[in-house]
Order: sequence, then C-alpha cells, then structure tokens
Amino acid sequence: MRYNILHSPLLPGESFEKRDLLITGLELWLQDSKADLLHIFFLEKYLQEFLENTNLSDIDGIRKYLYDNGEKKQITYTKTKGDTNCVYYSFGLHIPNERNGYAFALTLFENNTLELYFSHGKSNGVMSDIFYKDLNNKRDLQSVTLSKMFRLAINTIAYMKCFPECVVDGVPKISFPRGEDRSDNNVVFKMSDKIYDERNYQISKIPHFRKGYFRLLNSDYYTHKKGQLIYISETMVKGKAKTVSKSDNIEKFD
Repeated sequence: MRYNILHSPLLPGESFEKRDLLITGLELWLQDSKADLLHIFFLEKYLQEFLENTNLSDIDGIRKYLYDNGEKKQITYTKTKGDTNCVYYSFGLHIPNERNGYAFALTLFENNTLELYFSHGKSNGVMSDIFYKDLNNKRDLQSVTLSKMFRLAINTIAYMKCFPECVVDGVPKISFPRGEDRSDNNVVFKMSDKIYDERNYQISKIPHFRKGYFRLLNSDYYTHKKGQLIYISETMVKGKAKTVSKSDNIEKFD
C-alpha cells in the first residue's frame, strides 16, 4: 500500500502534503496493529496542562538529546521517493476524562529539522519546529491550540526521559471495561514531586516565579551530568521566598 501511494500520480485536489499525512497515519496504524506503538496513560489531567504550558526554552538541546538517544531509521520522501536517515519517536497518549486520545509521530532529520505529526479526534496535521516558533508568537485560538499540541508532544518525551521513576508498565484501573483490545506496550505516567509545587502559582511582576523547563546539560562544567536531559524547577526571581505562611490570628491585623 505504501509503495502504491508513493508511486501513483496525484489525484485532483491532492497535494504532497496531504499524501504525507496519509502515509504517516497509515504507518502509525500499522505500528498499532502490530502492538509496536507505545501507549502512554496519564494518571492526572493536570500533567497534560503542565506539559502543554511548559515552555520549550531549550528546544535545540532537547532536539539534540532526542536525536542522539533515539533509534535511527530510514524514511521515504513523498516528493523525491528517496530515502533519508532520521530518528523517529511515536506514541499514543491517553488523558483522564477525555474521549479522544492523541497520536504523535516525531521525526528528527540529519539536517537538524524536527517535524511532528499529530492526530486528535478528527483533526490531524504536521508542523515543524520552525513553524512552531512562528505560531508561538501569535495569540489567535488556532495558533495557541497548535502550540500547546507541539509542547505536549515534545515535553511528554522529555518527561519520560527526566523522570523514569514515574513511568511504570501497565494501564490505569478503569471503572468501565472498553471494547478494544489493549496491547502489552503500555505505560502509566505518575506525577513527579518536582512539579507538584508548580500548581496554581500566578506570575506577577517583581518579584515573580520563573517557570520551569526541560534542559540539556551540554557544558563541560557538568562533569558527571553532561549530556543528561533534566528539568529545571521554577525559581523566585528578585525575591527571597517561595512559600509564605499564613497566621492563624490574621483577623487581628484588620
């Protein structure tokens, strides 16, 4: 089927971009049918919100880490029908209380380009890291939604690499059994204690909290940790405290 799609002439109204989407979707379906696609289950919906809103402050470092530590493979360009080397990550993502799951395919090429294929419900598409940087400067609903989708995919992989102790085999217990068969390639993501204290903080002016982000330690300064992908926790900027206690007798100060 892949060969026939690649070598057949374009249909009226069809583009190479649409053909790429079709082939990538079929590749994910093939992986899933062979039980090779990794399925990730979040135990808490907050983890989705956290990863969607965690800035990609070190996207170049994350790209380098994923390329150096991923499995190499070859893919075929739709336009040229030629093969090229890349690193490929794919997974399905399941969020509590959401009807539709996500499917992601992340491709990192030798020329340092990063492309993400996504599918969520009836929506699917592809975007590059360059396209993301442009979207990230816009505030319309579509741009914000796509930016969150891109961060969710990248940060989910980064989270798995940074907090392996929070990744366990299996699926969550559910109240109502589902009709579909579940493969053995399933993992559950627990919440890391390092991100629990980021809930409900509001950024203000001076002083303020600097949001956390995933970062590659690429400097020779990190003798024993160089090359590791870590999470930099939020910090107080121009302030001395992160937690303020409240007096039991606060009404006396009125």
